Amino acid sequence: MKPSRTCPKAIYLLPVMALVLSFCATAKKPGKVSYVEEKQVPGKIAVMPALLIPEGQKEATLDIAPGSEDAAFVTKLVRGVINNQLSGKGYATLPLNQVNQKLDASGKDWQKMSPEAVCKRLKVDGLIYPEVLSATMIKAVAYDQYAVEVRLKMVNAKGKVLGTWTESASKRKISIPTGAIGALATIAAAAMDDPAKQHMRLVVYDWGWKVSQFLPDSPHKGALPEVLLVTTNVDKQIFGAGDQIEVEVNAEKGLTCTFDVGNFKKGIPLPETTAGIYKGFYGIRKGDQTEAQPLTIHLTKPNGVERVWQETGGAITIDAVPPPGPTDLKASAGKQGVSLTWVQPDKQTVQGFVVERGDKPFGDFETVARTGELSYLDAQVAQGSTHYYRVRAVDGIGNPSDPTRSLKVVMPFFEEVALSPTLKGVLVPGVYLAKGECVVPEGETFTMGPGTRIQFSPGATLLAKGALKAAGSEKAPILLEGETWQGIQVTPQGRAHIENASMQGCSPCLKVQGGLLESAATTLKGPGQTGVWVDPESHFTLSGLYVSGFETGVALKGGRGKLEKSTITDNDVGVALEGAMTELVHNNLYQNRKNNVVSTKKLVLESNYLGTTTVEAAGLKGDILVASLLNAPYPHGQRVVLVSREEITPEVMAARFEKHKREGIESFKNREFGAAYQSLKEALSLKEDQEVYLYMAYTEMILGEAANLEKTLAQGIEAFPYEVKLYQIYAKHLIAKGENEKALVLLDKALKMNPGDQTLKIMKQGLLVPAAAEAPPAQPQKAAATAPSKPTPASQAPRGSFDTLKAEGIRAFKKREFKAAEETLSKALSLQEDNEVYLYLAYTEMNLKQEARLEATLDKGIAAFPQDVRLYQLYVKHLASVGETEKALSMVRKALALDPDNQNLIFMRDYLEKNEK
Repeated sequence: MKPSRTCPKAIYLLPVMALVLSFCATAKKPGKVSYVEEKQVPGKIAVMPALLIPEGQKEATLDIAPGSEDAAFVTKLVRGVINNQLSGKGYATLPLNQVNQKLDASGKDWQKMSPEAVCKRLKVDGLIYPEVLSATMIKAVAYDQYAVEVRLKMVNAKGKVLGTWTESASKRKISIPTGAIGALATIAAAAMDDPAKQHMRLVVYDWGWKVSQFLPDSPHKGALPEVLLVTTNVDKQIFGAGDQIEVEVNAEKGLTCTFDVGNFKKGIPLPETTAGIYKGFYGIRKGDQTEAQPLTIHLTKPNGVERVWQETGGAITIDAVPPPGPTDLKASAGKQGVSLTWVQPDKQTVQGFVVERGDKPFGDFETVARTGELSYLDAQVAQGSTHYYRVRAVDGIGNPSDPTRSLKVVMPFFEEVALSPTLKGVLVPGVYLAKGECVVPEGETFTMGPGTRIQFSPGATLLAKGALKAAGSEKAPILLEGETWQGIQVTPQGRAHIENASMQGCSPCLKVQGGLLESAATTLKGPGQTGVWVDPESHFTLSGLYVSGFETGVALKGGRGKLEKSTITDNDVGVALEGAMTELVHNNLYQNRKNNVVSTKKLVLESNYLGTTTVEAAGLKGDILVASLLNAPYPHGQRVVLVSREEITPEVMAARFEKHKREGIESFKNREFGAAYQSLKEALSLKEDQEVYLYMAYTEMILGEAANLEKTLAQGIEAFPYEVKLYQIYAKHLIAKGENEKALVLLDKALKMNPGDQTLKIMKQGLLVPAAAEAPPAQPQKAAATAPSKPTPASQAPRGSFDTLKAEGIRAFKKREFKAAEETLSKALSLQEDNEVYLYLAYTEMNLKQEARLEATLDKGIAAFPQDVRLYQLYVKHLASVGETEKALSMVRKALALDPDNQNLIFMRDYLEKNEK
């Protein structure tokens, strides 16, 4: 649908940002406002170019430089916004491009022309003069500020000032870390935030709306409620039972809005859900019926002025009268599934049928098929299962009939079917024979449900390169059986979720080789070498397992995960740990023939049943501390504490961890980074925690500990491979080092886990298509002292005079008094050459757009201070801006010969080389 008046597209998008930004609506009251008689209000009006009031004037406060890109952006935006607001109030506004063309064609400076002459030239009844009194665009890491204050003056064709209005608007964003995510937003993602101009645009839109409230409406054309956009689903045309007629209006705030569906239903409310957004709907009820009704929207101002909007492009037909239902439902079970047939009641109104299946004759039924035939084969049923079926008729609009009576079907067992070597999609429950290697390909998902039974031949295996989902139920578990078959294996890119399954005759039954394994309520029975095998770099969650009959029940060669609520018994060795970071809790580890637990690393066992209440008889081998155990099998056993010394109990260790974590985060927030480092390091020595890893990374980044930072991030990603914030920090660090390829690898890995993350996308795009090199800061950073090549004798350069001129010149530059800064800094250089003065003078001449003088200053500065790479950087930026890419490349290469590790120079060189190609 089209908006009623032209409106910038961005106005629909920018309000989304209000979710995270706080607005300061502390606008000044309108300035001096004159009462404008209705007869004096101009009919046709022109908005003149907006002007920045010079900073020297008492009422002006400008944080943007006149003549700069930001100044041009703000003045153009202010002018366009007020022009749109006047159009909405009923004025006939002269298009801005025509205003510009006519002013330029006059050959005169319009600012020096009288209002009468301008009105005559433009052929309008009045003028609006916008004057920007203050403008701020500050974007920093932890604090952003955007503000504007503008004065409007309305003048008629006789030169009389009809009124002045002054209004302001501002927006502030403050980022204070309150956790790992907050710290990330403050430090790591500041550069990825919305552009400054986008924030400023929102502020100017806010100003425009506020000031328009004080401008007089045009008496020549009534000011109706402004409509920006109307969105409906009227194009659906025909609505059935359960459908909704939806309407959304984007208009001015404070309206009363309703809509009608012809004469069928009137006055349906459209409440204002958010400022200026009105949403409503009408839900079609069973039995509703009408034809070819228009959709009409009513928008009413508080003063009673109403606007009527009628949607075009189609009328609404409602038919919610259900058709007659099918009859004579019959069913039969066979090897391919359950076959259903029925009789159609009325060929003229019925367009199809819905087949529903349930586990009980009454209650919830699921839709298993929609068909236009009088029969259906349900192949998604397990052999030996019982189901109930019913069928509904559906007319052309989708109205369903009442269902048939439910029909009970029992599915018998049939002979086994060969399992495909390539597995994807959903496996029909049944009995299967697997030979050789059956593979779930990478990128595919293979699902088997309750009642599935697979017989594996010797040496056969199920390989999960993609996603395997095997979920049985307590009454109908998944059965995987055979002799000397090689179980389910999960590759580095694979994932497997196995629940309510029984596996026999396999070795290993479950093997994860770098991927992810989740298994619950699953039985593994030998004979065989290993029940569960976990390789390094793997991740696992094992809960409720029953493992018996193996040489080693669970072999954890590495990886990270948890083994809980499981029973490991009647094996030679119950659990063997080598390099895994594993939590063992609430397990029954007993009556294994050689050892219940063997560990080659230090291990603390807490709340497991070991078949005894003494450590000596617990069947343990290795550096294992039993802090507590259960006196009977889980879940019935009670916890018995064996180690009473407070300093080594798990509870105290957990309390110590929380103490060090809390102190580390508080020190970080207080910018006590040394203390933060020590506390966070102590916390990580007690427990791996993703929030602690994040804060430690930020701390080491601030302290400049690059080697430790990389080690911390690598360990954090290994411990928490799905925490994308760690990837973001690591990638940002690598980019700063110039290791873009490594950064891209990390970003690609993180995007696979979180493909919708906008920050990751922006970071990757920035590496693939680098933006133009940023200019050095206006205030140069302190460089290493370099002796001038042509020192001025002390007798010819009074130190006090030079220092005074230098300080005054820098002060004038910071106040944006560039003419004064140029004169003072030039005098300082006449007394003594100084690299900082050269830099400030170059920046001053850049702001004054004095290209010839700028190049002369930089040539002299580099000749005097050939080791100061900041002068080269500024020269490179200037040359690139005027299109002299070859000279810029030559200059940046000279600078890199002086400072080969300078990342800014490297970035400039790479960007220029790409542009040159």
